[in-house]
Amino acid sequence: MIELNLIEAASHPVPVVSAPVVSVSAPSNKATKRPLLIAAAAVVVVVCGLFGALKLVGVPQAFEGVLPAQVVDALGISDPSREGPAMESRSAGQTTTAGGTIASRRAEEEAAAVRRAQQSSPERVVQAVQPGIFQLEKRNDYASMLPMHKIFFQKSMAAQVFAFVNAVTPEGVSFADLMFAAPNYYFIRGVAESPVVQRNYLERLKMGSSEFKTPELPENAPATAVTAYGVLNSKPEAMTGVAPFVKDSEISKELDALRGLDANNRLHLSGLKSPKVEDFGVYKSYTYNVTTKADFQVVLGFVEALAKSHVRVGVERIKMTAAGKKGVSTAMTLVVYTSN
Repeated sequence: MIELNLIEAASHPVPVVSAPVVSVSAPSNKATKRPLLIAAAAVVVVVCGLFGALKLVGVPQAFEGVLPAQVVDALGISDPSREGPAMESRSAGQTTTAGGTIASRRAEEEAAAVRRAQQSSPERVVQAVQPGIFQLEKRNDYASMLPMHKIFFQKSMAAQVFAFVNAVTPEGVSFADLMFAAPNYYFIRGVAESPVVQRNYLERLKMGSSEFKTPELPENAPATAVTAYGVLNSKPEAMTGVAPFVKDSEISKELDALRGLDANNRLHLSGLKSPKVEDFGVYKSYTYNVTTKADFQVVLGFVEALAKSHVRVGVERIKMTAAGKKGVSTAMTLVVYTSN
């Protein structure tokens, strides 16, 4: 009966002013779900149409890299931004600052690593250090010279320092100490017979030296005392034809040749039988601390003969000291470099 009355009421027109259609009660579930279902259906239609278009033409350029990878894979469509070949083509043109592509540089480095791995350890050592390659580099300063170049330099400069001191020293000067140290250092301590001789002598030493110093003397020192050290302003001639290393089996023969330089048999070197040996792998050094009672002129003749000879013995240090009535005591540090 209620339903019929509702139908009949709905069939008569109702004025809008007197009967506004405003409901303050909650809508029924059916009334709410129906619009939602219609909207969801519309979204499904739109999405299906969009996915169909994407599958047909692929991902538009504006959406490259935006869509999730799972969606792209599920639809079976292509995204150029996620494809390997495209990335390779973009990176193929990258170059290094030294020229060439990154890929080519990496290939060269890998090939070099393979070559090094295939090369045996002894081969690498021989290529890194061997006495034969010592002659290839030009080394001008003494500190960087190779062993046999130092031998040549020491022999030459020991003779030059002693010859220089002999030339500039007058008869009125007596030595207390005279020392040579490789490569070209000297030290002199003594006394002059007069202040005039002292000043002239120091001036001569200074003129022949690239570096020269006279330290302050103690208050109780005589007015004619001489103390000076410097660097001789000279260098050996071009070191051409430097001799090779001495063989271990040739050491005795080389020392015999050294003794033979004392033509008058006045040097009498002691200490040639107990060397200090250092092994550097490629070569060894034999250091001899020897002594002699010979005077200045005998030592001068010995170092000059050594400089002119082919004897492969270097002079690292010579120190002459006045021994009072016993004359002069001279200590020398000699060196021999050997290889197998």
